[in-house]
Amino acid sequence: MLIRPWRDGDRGLVVAAQEYLSPRTIDRRFLVGSGGRLPSSYLAHIAAGPRPEWDAQVAVDGGVLCGWAEYGRIPGGGPAADLAVLVADPWQRTGLASALIRALVQRMIAAGVTTIHADVAGSNAPSRGLVRALAGSDPGPSYADGLLHYAFGLAAVPVESLVRS
Repeated sequence: MLIRPWRDGDRGLVVAAQEYLSPRTIDRRFLVGSGGRLPSSYLAHIAAGPRPEWDAQVAVDGGVLCGWAEYGRIPGGGPAADLAVLVADPWQRTGLASALIRALVQRMIAAGVTTIHADVAGSNAPSRGLVRALAGSDPGPSYADGLLHYAFGLAAVPVESLVRS
């Protein structure tokens, strides 16, 4: 499996990967009912590729996109960015999300991002655990609009979470 930065044309891999994404997986990523498809507005957004306000890391295995982690700068938020990850169903619970985020966090630091925000459904235990591992000793999440909202500095990310074991 290859983990690499987002490239122009990866939108096509995302569209093809939908056959490996259950409605539950898509709903957990977008926090709304999706009808089992990635939102068309999202597909248009990622088609623009990497730019100062958005970037991603992808995992590809045999030409199949297995997952991706992305950040989007918060408008008017200075060096703050939202973090999101999506792993296709056959590759979930393999450590792929952690590996993607490790690679992306280093790119975020290089891009000048200093604060991470992440919204997670309370029922999504794997994502809650992953965000807690990243947040280290930072304060726990706040609760708003039915979601757990995490906000923490990249400096809080434990060094061991960035080191591949």
